[in-house]
Amino acid sequence: MTNTILPDMFCTGERCYYVPKNKCMECPDCPDLCANATTPAAKAECVNKYSFAYYKSAAMEFNIYCKPGWKDFRPAFAQYFGVLVGNIILGWVADQIGRRKTYLLSLFIGIPALALSASFDSIPLFYLLRAITGIGIAGTQVVGWAYFSELVSSHQRFKLRTFSNWANGRIMLTLVCLFAGEWRLSSYLSAAISCIKLCVVMFILPESHIWLRKKGRFAESEECRKRIAKISGVEFEPMDPPEDKGEGVKQPEKSVSLLDVFKDTTLRRNLLVLWMMWFVTGMTAYLTDLCGGDMTKNFWVGQFLSGILLSVVRIVIGFADGFLPWMGRRFVLLVSQGLAVGFFACVIAFLYMDAKGEWFYTAAYLAAFVFTSIVWEPCYLCASELMPTDVRATSTASCSIVSRIANIGASMLSGLKTVYEPGVHMISMACGIANVFVAFIWLQVRDVRITVCHLCHCIVWSLAYCNFLQETKNCSLDSAGGGKAAGDAKTKWRPCCRKMKTPLRTVVRRPKQTTVRSIESDNATTSTTPPVFLIPPLALLYAPPLYRLVDVCVFV
Repeated sequence: MTNTILPDMFCTGERCYYVPKNKCMECPDCPDLCANATTPAAKAECVNKYSFAYYKSAAMEFNIYCKPGWKDFRPAFAQYFGVLVGNIILGWVADQIGRRKTYLLSLFIGIPALALSASFDSIPLFYLLRAITGIGIAGTQVVGWAYFSELVSSHQRFKLRTFSNWANGRIMLTLVCLFAGEWRLSSYLSAAISCIKLCVVMFILPESHIWLRKKGRFAESEECRKRIAKISGVEFEPMDPPEDKGEGVKQPEKSVSLLDVFKDTTLRRNLLVLWMMWFVTGMTAYLTDLCGGDMTKNFWVGQFLSGILLSVVRIVIGFADGFLPWMGRRFVLLVSQGLAVGFFACVIAFLYMDAKGEWFYTAAYLAAFVFTSIVWEPCYLCASELMPTDVRATSTASCSIVSRIANIGASMLSGLKTVYEPGVHMISMACGIANVFVAFIWLQVRDVRITVCHLCHCIVWSLAYCNFLQETKNCSLDSAGGGKAAGDAKTKWRPCCRKMKTPLRTVVRRPKQTTVRSIESDNATTSTTPPVFLIPPLALLYAPPLYRLVDVCVFV
C-alpha cells in the first residue's frame, strides 16, 4: 500500500481546483471549480463536494510536493535507505548473536521510531525517524523469516508463508488506516499493535535451536527444543549429542561470510539465482502496486479487493502444497510468473483499447498483481532452503537488499505512468519474461523429499538437466546449501534425493565433521517443531510488521 493517495481535487478556503500532475497542492493559477457558486450555501456545498479525501497523509499535511528539495527527496527514499542499512547490518548480526536477539533488537528500534515520527512537526526529524524505522523493518523482514522458518518443521514451512504474507498485512493495514483516517493516529495504532508480538517473542518463543546447534551450543539447543515441544503440545524427543571422535579440543568455528559462499560453485549459483528472483519480483510487484491506486474508482475498494484476493489464493496454494507433492517452489514460480506476464499483456491491450475502469480491466490488473505477488513465496522459501544456517540470515539480507534496490527503481519508474502508462506494464512484462526464462532454462531442480523423489527422479532430471535452482520443498534447514566442494572438478553436481551430509563449512573448507541428525529428518517419528495450529500465531509475528505503516502513512 505504497500508492500515492492524493485527492484529485483540493480546496483551500472557498477555492477548489484539480491537483496538478506535479502533485503540488498549492496552485493559485488553477481554475476555481466553485467559481459559479455565488451564494454562501452554494459555495459551502461546492467546497464540501470537492474537499473529500480518502486519507490525510503526511505528504498532504507537510505539503512535501511543493517544497523545493524535499519534493525530490521523498520519505520513501529515507525509509528505503534505512532498510538498506538494516539489511546490510542486521543479517550479519543475526548470524553472529542469534535470531531472537536480533529480532527483538529490530523491534526495539522500529516501534519507538515509528511512534516518535508521528509526534513531531519537523520535516527533517520526520525523515530521520522514518529512516530509523526502516532499519527496524529490515530486521523483522530478513531475520524474522530466518527465525520462524527454523522454528517450523519443513512440511509446514509453506503454511507459514501462507499466513505471513503481504496480502494479510495489507488487509490489516487498510483496516487500521480506514479506522484512523489520518497518518499520525495510524502510526500510533500500528506501533501499539506491534508491541503484542514484541511481548510474545520476548516471553514465549525461544532462540532458534538450529542456529544454536550450528554454533556448538548443544545443551541450549535441547532446552529450546523442550520449550518448542511444550508450546506445540507434543512429547519431547531428545537428540543424541554429537559424537566425540577423540580429536582433542575443538577449535572455535570460523564465521562464514558471503565471500565464502562465492568460493563454492553450487552456493554461488544458488545465491545469484536468488538475487535474480528477488530483483524481478521486487521490481514487478512494487511497480504494479504503485500504479494500481486507480484500478477502481474507490481506493479502499481496490485495496481490500487486492488484499483479500491475494490472501485467498495464497491460502489455497499453501494448503495445496501439503497435498500435492509435485507442487514445488520452482513450479509455483514458473506458473505464477507466467500467468502474471499473460495478464500484464491483457492490461496493456485494454489500455490501448481505452477500457481503463471497466470491470475486465480491473479483473486483469488484480490478476496480474496477485500472480506477481505470489512469486514472493518461492523467493522467501528458497532463500531459507537453499542457503546453510551459517549464512542464512546474511544471504537473505543480501536478497532483501537486491529487492529494495528494485523497489527504489520501481518508485522512480512509476512516474512513467503519467507519460505513457502502457510502458509501466511493459517493464513488468519484460522483467517477468526474464524470470521465467531463467527459471525454465537455467534453474536446477533437486527434490530432497525422499518419498516423492524416488517416483519422479528420472522425469525431473531429464526435464531440468541444465537448470540452476534446486527444488527445496520439505528440505531440512540443517542440510541446506549442500553441494560439491569448491574446486572439486571431479565431482559432478546433480540432483540428489538424499539429504546433504555436508554443511557449508564442509563445502568451503572440507574439514572432517560429524553429521548431526536433524530434528526435521524425514525419518523422525516425533516432531518437536510447532504443529499446524501454531502456524497462524507465528505467521502474525513474522508477517510484514504493522509498523510498516511508514508506507501507508506517507503515500509517496
